[in-house]
Amino acid sequence: MEDAEAGQRVKKSVDKRVDRPAEGFGLARFEEGAIAFLSHLDLTRNLSPHTLRAYQSDITNFLAWLDGFALEREALATQPDTFWRELPSAYITHLSGQQFSKTSLARKGSSLKTFFKFLMKERYFEENSLPVVFHRPRLSRRLPNFISPAEIEQLRTAALKEADSALKWRNLAILELLFSSGVRVGELSSLNLGDINWEELELRIQGKGGRERLAFFSQRALQALLQYKAFRPELGTEPMTADSPLLLNKNGTRLDVRSIRRVLLALGQQAQVEKPLHPHVFRHSFATHLLNSGVDLRVVQELLGHVSIRSTQIYTHVSTERLKRAYMKAHPRAAQSARAEQPHRTGHQDMTITDRIHLNAGVTGPHG
Repeated sequence: MEDAEAGQRVKKSVDKRVDRPAEGFGLARFEEGAIAFLSHLDLTRNLSPHTLRAYQSDITNFLAWLDGFALEREALATQPDTFWRELPSAYITHLSGQQFSKTSLARKGSSLKTFFKFLMKERYFEENSLPVVFHRPRLSRRLPNFISPAEIEQLRTAALKEADSALKWRNLAILELLFSSGVRVGELSSLNLGDINWEELELRIQGKGGRERLAFFSQRALQALLQYKAFRPELGTEPMTADSPLLLNKNGTRLDVRSIRRVLLALGQQAQVEKPLHPHVFRHSFATHLLNSGVDLRVVQELLGHVSIRSTQIYTHVSTERLKRAYMKAHPRAAQSARAEQPHRTGHQDMTITDRIHLNAGVTGPHG
């Protein structure tokens, strides 16, 4: 299992150190607990290999730092409360000096908080003996990039120019499925033929944490899939069963996430789409277009497989066109103003939405 391998890497990386100056502070218990923690994550949390590797890296780096930190704090051997109280801020300060991004710092702090809680729950340390408050950097929420329907048409046209082959229809199916279903790239890669309901245009998705949901795809995606299915024997001669991978590479094995990224980058270059086409852009686009069409936020949350509505709310920031249309249609003074300004657009055509609201409500702007 990958978690066992990760645990062994933690153990080996720690065993390479001869000096154990932090033994008095429980370093050996940290080491034992780290191996158990990684096994626990894989067996009970059903995390992806990528997430497991992130945890393994975060914990290994922390143990290496803790060794040196304890050595520098030998004078505090009789003051363990002070030692532990200083630990979170000292470690985050150490990481900040290594030019990690704020997102990475936040993730590392979260990893250690989860690790510490596990150590106390499993009695490697007494309850409340480890700090669980890591002052993480405040994250600025970046608005997600998305691609327009016109750009999707550019990509589709570029893909269709290729000669008929399994790779042509596979690549087009990737494009159509990502755009019409909103699935994650890892979920797309792991799809099997048995996960597709061809009549109802549904996908059975195994999402994060082993949570299963339904996703839906378009008629265009169906047509690409049917063409790909007809040409699929070019890539693999194994009989097609319910457990067979949907997407195959040139060697007849499952197409992995990195390969899907390369397919999309190549399509983007071929179609001369300037935006970087990483797979998550299609998921962002899926959510943004649904919200712009008036779909309820809770419905979008379900379709994306988000546990928390907060993860979905970021897409509301890129859906102002829908808000503007609703305001201009519903507000009586907005409608009057829209009719009044039709013949005389010169004065107001460059106003922001906020300026128009102020004007229609009969108030002055912030500088008036």
